[in-house]
Amino acid sequence: MLQFERNFALRGSDFDRYNHLRPSSVLDLFQEVAGRHAEEMGVGFFDLIKEKKIWVITRVKYQVVGEVHRSETVTVRTWPLPPSRVNYRREYVIYGEDGRQIVIGTSEWVIAHSEKRRVLPAENFYPEGEFCTETLFPGRMSRVPRFTSEEEGYVVCPAFTHLDLNGHVNNIRYADFVMDALHPDGTRQVTEFQMDYHRELLLGAPVKVQVERREDCILAQGVSESGETMFSCRMESK
Repeated sequence: MLQFERNFALRGSDFDRYNHLRPSSVLDLFQEVAGRHAEEMGVGFFDLIKEKKIWVITRVKYQVVGEVHRSETVTVRTWPLPPSRVNYRREYVIYGEDGRQIVIGTSEWVIAHSEKRRVLPAENFYPEGEFCTETLFPGRMSRVPRFTSEEEGYVVCPAFTHLDLNGHVNNIRYADFVMDALHPDGTRQVTEFQMDYHRELLLGAPVKVQVERREDCILAQGVSESGETMFSCRMESK
């Protein structure tokens, strides 16, 4: 019960026009196994919502460590780490058909009140002493740097198809917003990706996605009409 894995057949829609694996597809695989594992643990969406609680992701990061092939069936494994005072951390590995590692990842979550949207103290969902402790990214996850930009950026207005069961924009859609703002030319592909979620994006509330290209990485951020930073993203590519 401490580790969970499922097989998934990658689809054509998981790759962009340059045959590169979409960041949103990686996050979708992470989300799917995390959700299914939570259900087996008895703390899935429909279990928690009865108590007016919901899972909220606050940060996710992954690195591409192997080559991924179109139409390949991959195995996604996940396990949670011991909770802190308010945060829950969960690790992921995506394996190819031959057992090689393709992607390693980690994420941080909190539980919030479904109506008040207030973060609640972490609970212990496991028997005492029964935790996975293998960490793929040792230490605390660093925050994505913020930056100041005068550019208008790429404006997104969240629509119905972007929403999830919590009534806000699903976390994987943020990655699509960033890639649309970047409009890659196909010469490079993402090798490392991190998204920090600061505020929930809601239906019909426009956000402008600004981009800053640095020597070692690309930064992106979503800014609301009031000037509040809603999310921050950092990517490396080669």
